[in-house]
Amino acid sequence: MEIPDNLFPGVRQHTGAVLVFLVNGEVKRGFALRKNEFVTSLPALNEALKKAGLPALEADRV
Repeated sequence: MEIPDNLFPGVRQHTGAVLVFLVNGEVKRGFALRKNEFVTSLPALNEALKKAGLPALEADRV
């Protein structure tokens, strides 16, 4: 996948996770995730919390 420098400055020197937005397979924009960041959905996060024995998120707070 080719990501142009103007859409993600410094991409050629980057090591780590990135998030990109595609339109018909073409990168339109993107950014690097920080070391402690990840991407998930709220339902998946709630399920992980439950499995870990932690309280789930309340619907009115999310």
